[in-house]
Amino acid sequence: MSTLAWWLIRAQFRTRRTATLLSMLAIALGVALGYAIHLINDAALADFGRAMKTVQGDPDAVVGARDSAGGVPVATINAIASDPAVLIVAPVIETRVRVNSVRTPVRLIGLDIFSAAAVMPRLLPRQDHRSTTGGILDGDVYASPSLLAKLGLQAGATVTLARGDREWLTRIVGDLPGTGPDDLLLVADIAWVQERFGPNEAVGEGRVRLAPEVDLATWRTALQARLPPGLLVRAAEDDRTRVSNLSRAYRVNLNVLALVALLTGAFLVFATQLTAIAQRSTQFALLGVLGLSPRMRLLQVLLEGLAIGIPGAVVGLGLGYALAFAFTQILGGDLGGGYFSGSTPSIVPQPTPLLGFLALGCVASLAGALYPAYLNRVQPLAQALKTGFAQSRAAFSARSRWLLAALLALAAFVLAQMPPLFELPLAGYAAIALVLMIGVSSAPLFTRALFGWLARRRLPAAQQIAIQNVAQAPLMAQVAASGLIISFALTASMVIMVASFRVAVDHWLDHVLPAPLYLRGKATPLPQELLDALAGTQTPFARIERSAQETLVIDPQRPSVALLVRELERDNPAARLPFTGPVVAPPTDMPVVWISEPMHEIYRIAPGQTLRLPMRGHEVEVFVGGVWRDYSRQFGAVAIGRDDFVRLGGRFAPSELALWPLPGQERLAGDWLAPWTDRYGLELADSLEIRQLSLSIFDKSFAVTYALEAAAMLIGLFGLAVTLAASVWLRARELATLGALGFDRRMLGRAVMVEGALIALVGLFIGLACGVAIGGILTHVINPQAFHWRMALTIPWPAVIAAALLTLAAAIVASRYAARQATRLPVARVLASAD
Repeated sequence: MSTLAWWLIRAQFRTRRTATLLSMLAIALGVALGYAIHLINDAALADFGRAMKTVQGDPDAVVGARDSAGGVPVATINAIASDPAVLIVAPVIETRVRVNSVRTPVRLIGLDIFSAAAVMPRLLPRQDHRSTTGGILDGDVYASPSLLAKLGLQAGATVTLARGDREWLTRIVGDLPGTGPDDLLLVADIAWVQERFGPNEAVGEGRVRLAPEVDLATWRTALQARLPPGLLVRAAEDDRTRVSNLSRAYRVNLNVLALVALLTGAFLVFATQLTAIAQRSTQFALLGVLGLSPRMRLLQVLLEGLAIGIPGAVVGLGLGYALAFAFTQILGGDLGGGYFSGSTPSIVPQPTPLLGFLALGCVASLAGALYPAYLNRVQPLAQALKTGFAQSRAAFSARSRWLLAALLALAAFVLAQMPPLFELPLAGYAAIALVLMIGVSSAPLFTRALFGWLARRRLPAAQQIAIQNVAQAPLMAQVAASGLIISFALTASMVIMVASFRVAVDHWLDHVLPAPLYLRGKATPLPQELLDALAGTQTPFARIERSAQETLVIDPQRPSVALLVRELERDNPAARLPFTGPVVAPPTDMPVVWISEPMHEIYRIAPGQTLRLPMRGHEVEVFVGGVWRDYSRQFGAVAIGRDDFVRLGGRFAPSELALWPLPGQERLAGDWLAPWTDRYGLELADSLEIRQLSLSIFDKSFAVTYALEAAAMLIGLFGLAVTLAASVWLRARELATLGALGFDRRMLGRAVMVEGALIALVGLFIGLACGVAIGGILTHVINPQAFHWRMALTIPWPAVIAAALLTLAAAIVASRYAARQATRLPVARVLASAD
């Protein structure tokens, strides 16, 4: 039996090389895309974790402020250090500074050299042998090797560290040998950092190492109860969870798209195996008469499907590694999503995921071969020996199919209304699967109706007979249409979703970029000298709007929330914020904030409610006045007016300016700002530049989805070509009879091409309807639940229709493959049942 199985597999591969290779390629593409996404995400998280371990070390817990402007009082650090359960506390201050005239800020970490040795050994400095004097306790600093290389400096160089108006003239006397190739860091003694840049009488955070017998959860709960509300004790694992959650929805979306590509590949295996069964039905019938049981015939087809899946999956793994390497070099470790900016991680395959994706490719190929194997098992042997493969009649009547489609549509509607599960739109993905099932199940109805109607029309003889044959036995036509339905529906839906998102972002940018010029300090406060100069009367600006940004920790396992301090009118915030609903008037004696749409979605906070925000070591109660649209901060933002912020004890240190030059003085405004931007390394851009940059980042983040769309369409067109070729073989006797009656090759080829065009029209029509429905689910369900953004549905009809026409033209070209098969039929041999 093994010899027979191997002989049949080799025979199929030799006689159906093109279709088999295309099936392998489809499986390889699906596996490659999924494996590449896994490798990139795994490498990015590992790279981020390595960088975090370098800076944070390996503490059991971290005590820090819940707002970025706050700090942990030194008295609190000393109290924690005196706890018998604590082995050591390493105080740390981390800030961002500019080095000399370099515009991009770098991280400056102030630490206690003695406690850091136990908790953060990778940050321990190494004195350069050429620096015979000075050291970390004398106010000198140490730089990571990558930073030294980037700045072009060597040990012994004198540098100026600047943050806002504050400057620190110091020397680099050594390096940090434990840092990685992407770590741009400076390390100094914590007392010197505190003296030069603050905070006074406080540190940024304390990293705690507990005694071995202490239970972390119990100790953490007890300490949190003693700390002020503005301080937070978090486990080191919370940071890893938060980083993983940062990109989880994005990578799940990409993995779902990769899975769709793999399932489309399974469909192509289905078409290939169905073709093979049609061609070899007489051979299998003869083997059945000679004693090969139905079960063995079924297993043989499954084995042939697995023979396609194994090499396809192996090729896909290699291609996936190559794609992962290329994507990380071009897009970085975030696939263009902006989650791990500046990271180019190393791709290191692991055996378990590799075997998992290999198995996934094999399962997909087996799934594609399952129904053809079933047809081979139930094929009547006598009929197959006499007339070849017989297409089975529909198992369901037209009324049953319409009822099934209606039930599936109802189930999809119910799933689309369900909330997210595990903070992911799993019900939305299930609704998309049901929509595709509706499209595929309706293909027989539309195919039979269209070809039945055409069969009753007066057409040239060749087309009339070919169309009537398809109308009477439409199995292969339904298969070909289903492939195009799946691929075009997914392509159209992604085009609709991306267009809706892009139009929404474009309109949002109109609202949030009202000023012609913007000046920012790149995560550092603007110098007070500049602010004082702008407040004078001799400036070329008609209006100046200042803003600052901090971060707040609402949930330690979620990414931080941005706190935006703006010069907003308490009674008219809609003049500067794009609200999504009504604005609620706040009580006169209460500070008011306005939350972004992601903040509203994630934390379930509605206008009119109160919210407790951590600020300056304590919690303050504020009134939520409304929800505004924000497409730049996926995990939430809180906007507060400058006056309320100062009244609550905040220090307003602007880091960004919106500038309106006087009419006709735009060039003069740029010249006036030039000395300041050069001296302090500030970034100046006009609104048009920011808009173009924002939209280019948007397009970059969807670069992977475009590749997946192209792969799905190619697989669908391959499936059409292969399935039409199978249809030719199924109707070999009819076509050979037409040839014997005088129909030339040109007439037969034209008939098959007309058939392919009509099948493509059916697939594109149903696929477009399904694509609009899926686009609505992506826009109104997937995006709000996965990324917490809402937008209006926009259908770019010119792009969708152009894609449909291009696909139709490609389908006609693909049908030429089947037409060539039809014109090559050996008429005499077919009529004699020799083939």
